Amino acid sequence: MWTSLRHPGFRRLFLAQLVSQAGTQVHRIALLTLMYLLTREAAWVSLTLVAQFVARIVAGPLLATWADTQDRRRVMILADLGRAVLVPLIPLLGGKFLLVILGLVFLVETLTTLFDPAANASIPDLVPAERLDEANGLMAFTQRFAEVAFLGVAGVLVATVGAAIAFYFDAITYVISALLLLGLPRLAPEATGSAGYWLRAREGVRFLWSNPAIRTTVGLLFTAACFGSVEGVLMVIFANKVLGVGAAGFGVIESAMALGVMLTTLGFGGLSGRVPRERLFLLGLAAFGILEASIGALPVFAWTLIAFFFSGVANTLFIIPARSILQSNTPSEIRGRVFAAFQAVMAAAQIIGAALAGLAEPHLGAPLVFLLAGLLVSASVVGVALRGGIPAAKPA
Repeated sequence: MWTSLRHPGFRRLFLAQLVSQAGTQVHRIALLTLMYLLTREAAWVSLTLVAQFVARIVAGPLLATWADTQDRRRVMILADLGRAVLVPLIPLLGGKFLLVILGLVFLVETLTTLFDPAANASIPDLVPAERLDEANGLMAFTQRFAEVAFLGVAGVLVATVGAAIAFYFDAITYVISALLLLGLPRLAPEATGSAGYWLRAREGVRFLWSNPAIRTTVGLLFTAACFGSVEGVLMVIFANKVLGVGAAGFGVIESAMALGVMLTTLGFGGLSGRVPRERLFLLGLAAFGILEASIGALPVFAWTLIAFFFSGVANTLFIIPARSILQSNTPSEIRGRVFAAFQAVMAAAQIIGAALAGLAEPHLGAPLVFLLAGLLVSASVVGVALRGGIPAAKPA
């Protein structure tokens, strides 16, 4: 998969993403820590996360309508520079006004929702079609590598020198990313049309549901996010109440999944081209559901550790092909809007999943919730497979 880096434009995008992801992971720990230290209330931490979700659901699709008419290189550079200016304001102004922190978090996440769809939409213009899966694998690798390498560093940095330095570090990474992106070729869409703003906004959402391959892929991912995201809420409860391994065991479990994702991402190029991406997507998602169900069926620490590692493997096997399916089925001129709409759908699904987990756990218990959620994910995959699976991509 590293052969994708032979293409100069994609290499610059990959390095820019790798650098900015390092800062993002440090920023993530610093932000939640700062908000908790300022308030000592979990409600304010939750509001911080809600501000990020609202930006993804509302601001992302609206801004993508404008961004799809622009040079995507310029859009990504402006998003990086905007975040470089806003992020340092969080420790400078936010300590006095909590609502200012929420406003800044919303604006930073809004710029992120502008950057991410533009980056995903640019990949097919920077690598040949036969390298698309490999390039998406490398882009996924940047986030997981940053999580493994920098989350621990972030905790030490915040504990030793304070949260403010972490935000300044994040701002510097955005500046470096913008400088790297300056070397990209022009990435303007081939055609933008003359339709009005709101018509173009609806066009992205409409295409998401009108294309059979994209509709099926996004529908399955929505189901997976609704039921698969119970892990984000329940695993800390599962680790403490059911497994009895405490915070240390919880951290080891989460690291096992991140390790599975990273190792599979590195070896994904060996599968690319051998198995059709539509079939690989279904197999990976079905395996993810089975593994999630097994955690509830066999609530033992050793098995949970193994299951989470292989869940990371399965996660990679369906996430990377999913991005390629969206890219290969979408015309260049609406690709940003489709990815922004997809991002909003996934954020909404995660909110629903978190709410379902919180409501179900007191009545059913964490193991049974894991079992049922995993079975529902796998059942949805079987249903799609019985109806013929996901149609192969046609030239966008």
